[in-house]
Amino acid sequence: MKDNGGGSIVNIGSMWAKQAIKATPSSAYSMAKAGLHSFTQHLAMELAEFNIRVNAVSPAVVVTPIYGAFIEEDKIEETLQSFNAFHPIGRVGRPHEIAKTIHFLLSDETAWVTGAIWDIDGGVMAGRN
Repeated sequence: MKDNGGGSIVNIGSMWAKQAIKATPSSAYSMAKAGLHSFTQHLAMELAEFNIRVNAVSPAVVVTPIYGAFIEEDKIEETLQSFNAFHPIGRVGRPHEIAKTIHFLLSDETAWVTGAIWDIDGGVMAGRN
């Protein structure tokens, strides 16, 4: 990126880095994501002079295969629906919704955005139901 005059990096963080929820103990995961958020901001400062932007997205519950580690694969969709009420917008997220925001952050449309952690969480960080 330095050799090409700049670029853009988008890290995948998590709302769990910012909000502890007793019902879903995930301290190790949350610590890793909090570190990633900090890394994003530090790297943004370190790479700004090279016209390299570094941002992150911070999703809440999104239907993805990662849940297969502890939910039967054919039950992921059904199980995650129990988190709909957790999100003020009333539903869990979908991968394409996160992907569209990442695409936007990678584009020249956000050429003046760096060091930002974007909440894409159905309103969770604004407040929960």
